[in-house]
Amino acid sequence: MKRSMKTLFVLVLALALSCAACTPSATVITKETITQLAGSPVLQSSEALTGKWTLDGKAFWLKGVRTADLYDSQTFQAVASYDVGEYGALYDTSPDGKLIAYALDEPSIVLYDVIAEQEVARIPQDAFVQLAAFSPDGKTLGIASSDTWSIDLWDITAGQVSQTLTGFETAAPVYSFQFGADGKTILWMARGTIQPMDMASAALGPEMNHEDFISSFALSPDGDLLATSAAGSVDGDFKPLVTIWDAHSGEALAVFSNDDYFSSLAFSPDGKLLAAGNNVKILFWDASTYQPAGEIITAAGYVASLQFSPDGTRLLTCTTEGSVQMWQVQ
Repeated sequence: MKRSMKTLFVLVLALALSCAACTPSATVITKETITQLAGSPVLQSSEALTGKWTLDGKAFWLKGVRTADLYDSQTFQAVASYDVGEYGALYDTSPDGKLIAYALDEPSIVLYDVIAEQEVARIPQDAFVQLAAFSPDGKTLGIASSDTWSIDLWDITAGQVSQTLTGFETAAPVYSFQFGADGKTILWMARGTIQPMDMASAALGPEMNHEDFISSFALSPDGDLLATSAAGSVDGDFKPLVTIWDAHSGEALAVFSNDDYFSSLAFSPDGKLLAAGNNVKILFWDASTYQPAGEIITAAGYVASLQFSPDGTRLLTCTTEGSVQMWQVQ
């Protein structure tokens, strides 16, 4: 019965998305079209925690703790799927829609091609890998070790480390990193501190500090703006906040407060919109005027992941309840 219901969900969703694909041209999501956004039927997934588009927008990944599923973005049919197993740790999925990076119970990273169904590389490590992520162009894998405050940039084509980044220092023992959407910046993060670094020069930018732990962050496509979510004080109240920073100077340009926790952030591909997910809701702001631009109601749960398609016409969302939806202008 469960299998039949899931099949029905996929068929209904595929029909809805294929009908949308029949329109002459899709409409870009802007502040003027937010009120026209319509969500697809919900695809329920027990594993999906994050969604990620491929570079061409023809497919997207749904990534869980151990599973990676690749879907056709028009039909919502699964193209490939891989489970790293009970003792595996899934790190990331590649923008080209082929590779996943994961680890087993040994200090090494496996690169596996889910389309060709074969291992393409095994990257030896001296210690357990805390985090690994693909660059926006998919040519580099960033690898953060658990015993050093450094990130190795692994050239996937050459099969070797092309650069090692260091210099981020904080009293917090736990840290993470993320490639900026501009493809030129690494964002270092530890608890309430975040700091950009130019990858070419390895020069650190300004340090931006928060009163509480940073729950999510995103860099604008041009690398000029950094959005972060963390609780902070506003008029004597401690509330969930979204802050927009000048990524070059570290100046806080705007602060938005809310009564509910912000669980995800994303800029539109043209950098004109900032979207923030919280409990069953996505809020939008104009990224140039910092004014509210609208909101939409999503499926049950906090919006754990949201990402605009490369052409800006669709928004993919995943909630903490495993509900996956595609949003388009109707």
